[in-house]
Amino acid sequence: MTWIGRRTLLKSMAVIAAMALGASTQARAQERELILSGFGGAYDEAMAQSVKDFEKANDVKVTIVAGSGANNMARVRNKEIDVIVSDPVFALRMEAEGAFAPLDPKLVPNLASLYPKAIYSPAVVAANFGAYVLAYNPGEVKPPQSWYDLADPQYKGRVALRGFRPENIELITLFAKLAGGDERHPDAGFAELAKIAGNIDVWINAHADHLELYRNDQISMSVWTDGRIAWAHDAEGVNVKGAIPKEGFFPLASTLSVVAGRPNTDLAEKLANHLLGAQAGLIMAQKLGYFPTNKQAVLPPDVQAKMMLTPQNVDSLQSADWKYIVTVYDAWQSRWEREIQR
Repeated sequence: MTWIGRRTLLKSMAVIAAMALGASTQARAQERELILSGFGGAYDEAMAQSVKDFEKANDVKVTIVAGSGANNMARVRNKEIDVIVSDPVFALRMEAEGAFAPLDPKLVPNLASLYPKAIYSPAVVAANFGAYVLAYNPGEVKPPQSWYDLADPQYKGRVALRGFRPENIELITLFAKLAGGDERHPDAGFAELAKIAGNIDVWINAHADHLELYRNDQISMSVWTDGRIAWAHDAEGVNVKGAIPKEGFFPLASTLSVVAGRPNTDLAEKLANHLLGAQAGLIMAQKLGYFPTNKQAVLPPDVQAKMMLTPQNVDSLQSADWKYIVTVYDAWQSRWEREIQR
């Protein structure tokens, strides 16, 4: 072989090696992307701030996509996302299909720092809580003491609820338990919700509806979250306050789960661990008023003052047996439409 021939061969080999390296680097870059499904809007913006440090520390890009309902279900079943933020109803239904990987305590050490109420199953945990309480107009109503106040005839036409949603399923279960029943014997709970329905003038579709109903003095009382009440009062100047009923209150849980069968499950579990961390919890608390489920998170006094959940009362949150509820969810929804929101 001539010198020119050897030089040409070496040059070609270098080009091939560079191309191979480039392809390998590109492949690694493609492998190092995680898809995180959120709720959209301000929630996803807060998560985007939280994941910056994770991306840098792990040399990975985290792409956040908004999703809900059937769209989320299809994405999980088709294994198009790595980590999903959702609620206990959706998450436990998907877990029952085998769609989620159990969280590994070695990869998710923040599991050990969570409040017990935040752990729904080995694959479903809550990253933060809001608190469902009684919202009321203090210009019209003395601070309500009980969930039963929603059915008081003096408030006929002045009460608002959302439809068949987790907070109302919690109410059915609570009323059933107070009457001696439970999730498997919910008749008394449905009967009490039917009484409350008699006081309802408007069924609410979204938080924005809540705000406008109080602003326009169309309702006196409703079931709402502590963070939204604080926002409506402090930022929007609406005359509304919140009260924790004597029977207890319920969580608005934002759950995290890792989708099984994706190529980077270990890295996805590390992302879940990051989102369960104290710093991520602090960001959510500061930006959205959600209480962190990580016991190590310390909230500044001005942030804590806007919440009704505290480290002292978080363990008293009431919660239905959601693993059972998801097995009867469709039947309960049909009963709700038949007996309550007709």
